[in-house]
Amino acid sequence: MNEHIIAGIFSLVGVVVGCFGTYFVSLKIQKYERNRQRIKKYLEEIKGFYNLEQLYVAAVVDLRQKLPDESGSKTSDGVKREFRRKNEENGNSPLTMTSLEVDKLISRM
Repeated sequence: MNEHIIAGIFSLVGVVVGCFGTYFVSLKIQKYERNRQRIKKYLEEIKGFYNLEQLYVAAVVDLRQKLPDESGSKTSDGVKREFRRKNEENGNSPLTMTSLEVDKLISRM
């Protein structure tokens, strides 16, 4: 009789430990998925920033070509380099990724 009680207690403890283990693993998986979705969202925002930058650069190039006295580069790549250099001079971190790299990272997620 005592053996059955001891076996029942060990079974109950095993079930409780298994439930807690499953619960904590489930929490970790949910946290991982939530972080993965956030990273994907941030990557899509970076891609949107690069597209917005292209629009701004094109507008600045058009304006600089219309104004002959305007100083600075009049090509798209030159304007982009000029603004990124000013961004770094203001203490911001340099932009090292390209939109293609962002697309590759998004496709991996």
